Amino acid sequence: MMCKQFREYMADVFTGNLDSEMRIDFEAHLKACDTCSREFEQMKAAWEAMGMLEDQEPSAGLRSRFYTMLESEKREMRKANRRDFERWVASWWPRRPVVQAAFSMGLLILGLFIGNRLQLTGRRNGEMAQLREEIRDMRQTVSLSLLSQPKSSDRLSGVNFSTRIDSPNESLIQALLRTLNQDPNVNVRLAAVDALLVFSDRPGVRDALIASIPEQTSPLVQISLIDLLIQIQEKRSLEALRLLIERQEVDPAVRQHAEKRMQELT
Repeated sequence: MMCKQFREYMADVFTGNLDSEMRIDFEAHLKACDTCSREFEQMKAAWEAMGMLEDQEPSAGLRSRFYTMLESEKREMRKANRRDFERWVASWWPRRPVVQAAFSMGLLILGLFIGNRLQLTGRRNGEMAQLREEIRDMRQTVSLSLLSQPKSSDRLSGVNFSTRIDSPNESLIQALLRTLNQDPNVNVRLAAVDALLVFSDRPGVRDALIASIPEQTSPLVQISLIDLLIQIQEKRSLEALRLLIERQEVDPAVRQHAEKRMQELT
């Protein structure tokens, strides 16, 4: 079987209309010719994609754009080399009318399939973005609600839950700063330090952390806050740390820790 015959009988293979003798010749040629083998795999993929589609009529606009694009491509190729283009079409285009019709319909349906997929992808991307925004808003609402609860365990859950929000709003940031400075429970304040480390690049957060140093009375929170400022390499905190060291009531362990860590900023 020659390549020309191979292409003419390709559609019959997909529809099951090729007799057993020709099928044997077809498969033998498929194994022997790499070019025809690649073309067969491409057509097979297109045929399978067609089988996945629901029966539908293309819109007038889509049909018009498809044929406009096709005619434009033909004109460009004719300008480049009209004779070569015509010979190429003549050699590859099936000569049997039934095969021609099937091939043309396959191209049209494949175009519809790709267009529908692109439209679905765009719509899904928009829906996913909206869903992510709704989830973020819901998480922020839950965090703010937990931070205002009387039980320290609930407030601790609210602080931890806030770290799961990619881009919190200003209300949540301010709530975390109030928790750091005002919450009566040391464990909740320590959790707030860890949470604010995650959001330390947000505007105003570093200034608020520096301002929080003289507000803290717990040695554990003071040490945690010192470590945070050193970790983010906030050199503006040096003056606040010096003032902390000079305070008579500061725990000796905190003073020693601050003196040691300050060297990493100088």
